Amino acid sequence: RKPINQPIKKLLNDSIPALKKYISGNNALFLGLSEFKKKFESSKYLSFIAIDQITSSDYLAESKRLPFEDNSHDVIIIIHALDYTDNPYELVREINRIATDDAKVILVGFNKFSLWGLIKPLMNKTIIPWTLNFHSLYSVREWFKILGYEASYKDTSGFLPMMSKNISKYCEKVSIIQKIFASNFGGLYFLIFDKKMIPLTPVKLKFKNK
Repeated sequence: RKPINQPIKKLLNDSIPALKKYISGNNALFLGLSEFKKKFESSKYLSFIAIDQITSSDYLAESKRLPFEDNSHDVIIIIHALDYTDNPYELVREINRIATDDAKVILVGFNKFSLWGLIKPLMNKTIIPWTLNFHSLYSVREWFKILGYEASYKDTSGFLPMMSKNISKYCEKVSIIQKIFASNFGGLYFLIFDKKMIPLTPVKLKFKNK
């Protein structure tokens, strides 16, 4: 298993504090790159369980289910786990199954509609991130929207692909411009979804006297 390169790791680490401001809950589940797990650990959680991206993908391939009860987690953090699976919507459905009615889902992944996605077919397929599956912001938001979620936070970062430290220094200089003029086209996307359960309102039936 090859680690994510340092420029991309820094890009993600710089964005984590903004994500954490929106996270609150009791029972947290972390799915994805284990090197970022400690960034999300907190004493405020009653429980914090972590499964790496390979293991979560293996669960879906073998049994189609994650090893958790229905409605068991109110904070679910997904760091590139969608990028590692060939069945992303299956994983989203599993997330929905184990999410409580008021759950928050935090997602980080590689954005298909970006310069990164554009050059991906030309890159070395043995090097991360080019070995992974990229997904568009639109697709990910639609997957969750269908299941009754609302996006409460959206951001992208890394307009120019970061393949070396020298390039990453230059990328930092154009990041502000990217936020203003190309806010949906960064190479990494950051999303937070709130699960919205629509209460069932009983309908009173009117009967006519015969």
